[in-house]
Amino acid sequence: MKQPSYLNLFFLTVICLFFFQSPVFGKDHESIHIGFGSCLHQDKEAPILGQWEKESFDLILLLGDNIYADSLVAEEKIPAYKKQFLRPEWKSIRKQSKILATWDDHDYGINDSGGEYSDKVKSREVFISQVGPLMPKGRSFGSKEGNGIFHSYFLEFKKKKIHIVIPDTRFFRSPLKRTFFSYFTGKGRYRPNDSDDVTLLGDEQWLWLSEELKKPSDLLVFVSGIQVIPTEQPFEKWGNFPKDREKLFQLLAEAKTKDLVILSGDRHIAEIYEFPLPNTRKLIEVTSSSLNLPLPFLPLEYDSEFKLGSAFREENYGILRIQSQDGKLVWRSQIKDKTGNVVLSYPKNDSKE
Repeated sequence: MKQPSYLNLFFLTVICLFFFQSPVFGKDHESIHIGFGSCLHQDKEAPILGQWEKESFDLILLLGDNIYADSLVAEEKIPAYKKQFLRPEWKSIRKQSKILATWDDHDYGINDSGGEYSDKVKSREVFISQVGPLMPKGRSFGSKEGNGIFHSYFLEFKKKKIHIVIPDTRFFRSPLKRTFFSYFTGKGRYRPNDSDDVTLLGDEQWLWLSEELKKPSDLLVFVSGIQVIPTEQPFEKWGNFPKDREKLFQLLAEAKTKDLVILSGDRHIAEIYEFPLPNTRKLIEVTSSSLNLPLPFLPLEYDSEFKLGSAFREENYGILRIQSQDGKLVWRSQIKDKTGNVVLSYPKNDSKE
């Protein structure tokens, strides 16, 4: 039997390395399948995690409130994190799907807390130690000085770039401005604060975000723990800081991307919004909340001229499916209930430039 030459072996090795080491993101090679959601209580059953096992996402985005462990002492949150991520479903989910995460108030500090939370530095350490290992290795979070957990991630698909940007809406945030009514009810209802000295992201994070949005991409996925577009609801939102919201809209309008979508959580309902920016692109925001903590008896839904349809008030999770058509990326988004039925959808975004 004739032995293969060294030259043939060399070319065979090169071919194998090409096929087996070239990254192909997207299990079906024709789309990227991203799951997202928020508000997952560690002490309650979570049938949606079983759905996530079945969905076998390429990527999962955890939008905040990954545990409910309000405490003035950050280290007291550790048992809740351990209980949450020792659920057996996470073992298979982590084998199938990359995970990226941010925090919101209940895993950051206490209800509706911001930069005033006294143990936020330790909370950052706890988050990175407990949630960081779920994410791709080598991640860095926040500033070089160790403030915040903002981060970003690039995916390549069909020679196109998908840029996932995840700011931190807790660590730097100024205190909220409460409504007069809230002092009597004790419920967290807030009003816009137009002062020049308040901030949602803080100076160093604004600088980071500005630089991130200058990076070229074919699709920008902007992840926010709190809602961005709606202003009518009286709870936490970007609209409580109108100048920062307007600043964000300006940056998104000028972002070096061909298309973008906003994903948000926090609200314990699912909603879809569409907001036209003057003379530029439109913003679409898909809110998914909550994964296992619905609040069906509370008045959480508010009318808005930018909302598409009605809210879904039961357990839910979101899906973002990205495909390549005619040389550009297009995406579709759905909200599914705890049994995997589609309850809301945004089916026709065509990456208009």
